[in-house]
Amino acid sequence: MFTLNDLFDIAVKMEENGKSVYIRAMADTDDPKLLELLQWMAEEEDCHCHWFLNQKKTLPSGGEDLEVMLPDVLAEMMGENTLSLDEVDFSLIDTPAKMIKTFIMFENDTILFYEFLETFIEDETSLEGLKGIIREENAHVEKLTLMLETFS
Repeated sequence: MFTLNDLFDIAVKMEENGKSVYIRAMADTDDPKLLELLQWMAEEEDCHCHWFLNQKKTLPSGGEDLEVMLPDVLAEMMGENTLSLDEVDFSLIDTPAKMIKTFIMFENDTILFYEFLETFIEDETSLEGLKGIIREENAHVEKLTLMLETFS
């Protein structure tokens, strides 16, 4: 069984991975608009990471087991999607458009996970904070989609 603390740990790791990948991707492009977007997204991921870390501080130690078997639920919810960009072979991504499509996929997977996480948060303030992060993740997808149009 898993606790809410465990789910927040997953969220922190996702945000750390996202930030790291966006920073690494900045080294692989010369396009000023894409560089600016990647920098902004790395900063957003860092803010989200800190939010989840702060939420973890408010949880009771130990935490109550959630009534789910997390790996099965996540596997069913996510299907073939990935919660980590670690599995992406960036050496095969040879155009900015392919890179952006990969980031859109990751951001959408993140949104799915956070929508799942919403069901376990009872504190209204925390729930509103998570909904804000979901809105920001949706904004990432929108900005990436607009950027993709400039490369298509």
